[in-house]
Amino acid sequence: MIDRTMLYNIIYALAACNGRQDVLFGSCAPLALEAFTRSLAGTDFPELWFELPLLGDPWFDLHVNTGQASVVEGGPLVGLDAQRQAELFAWFARQPYGARQVSFGYDVSSGTIDDHAVQFLTSSGDAQITSDFLRVAGRPDLTSAYEGFVARIPESWFACYTGIFPQRPGMGVRVECIPSAELQRRYATDAELLEQHLRQAGFEAFGTTLLPRCQQLAGTPFQLEFQFDVAPDGSTGSTIGVSLRFGCPPGEERMMPFGLTGAPAELMGQLEAWGLADARWRRLAEVMFAKQVGFGGEHVTMYCYPAFIKLRWREGMPLDAKTYLVAGVNQH
Repeated sequence: MIDRTMLYNIIYALAACNGRQDVLFGSCAPLALEAFTRSLAGTDFPELWFELPLLGDPWFDLHVNTGQASVVEGGPLVGLDAQRQAELFAWFARQPYGARQVSFGYDVSSGTIDDHAVQFLTSSGDAQITSDFLRVAGRPDLTSAYEGFVARIPESWFACYTGIFPQRPGMGVRVECIPSAELQRRYATDAELLEQHLRQAGFEAFGTTLLPRCQQLAGTPFQLEFQFDVAPDGSTGSTIGVSLRFGCPPGEERMMPFGLTGAPAELMGQLEAWGLADARWRRLAEVMFAKQVGFGGEHVTMYCYPAFIKLRWREGMPLDAKTYLVAGVNQH
């Protein structure tokens, strides 16, 4: 395959050119490149998530997601951090179903990439596979907290993501849940049901804006997701993340084009009205591309697009909003 570091550099250059580095990405590129090279596992180019704020100084954090099809037990682990997680990748390679991606998340904007997050994305509703992930990733102490959390959430919620964060003292496990499309439609008109289900998950820190804004977000044509921090003792923390994916409608596997008109632009305009975004979101449409590149007889297509946004509340107060750009490479 074409050298993966070269492909990464091309992807970043295309996304950040024409002044977008100063507006969207800030000065994080050198450290992010190092994080990328430390994460390489398997044979394929990983899926990248560039996490960017929508307000304040520009910066980005980087998530490097390795798909199961890319790894085999005992296969190549090129990056230093991937090598350190050899047991995790060996476990990942032999899972029979439901294991989608292992991801390393780097707080590049902090100026260090040590003690990165380790994250697991699954398409299975089986809590056991994620408990196994926590054990093999070095946090068996969090399995009971995780299992207790997923046992109490509403039946029509699906726990799709689990993350552990060694660099954050006292942090337990982060879990993201997707309610069914039917539940999302009901949340848009039934604040009591929405509150009931969030309380069922153990969340209590509502404040004044969380429920009405979540209702408004649930009424958009985008898939709604809730992200919780679960402490080692099993309690749910006071910070909540609420994400929307630019898919249309929930449950369909296609992306809605991101531009300055239409439903995505209406959503971003609402974030701006809430004081969670500034004019930079209007530059996001410029990062969308699909470009072919060939080298030594090989041809691949590189891509990048705005995939979702995430809002956060802490102790009931709106905290911030971010966007996530998804980028990668398709081989021909």
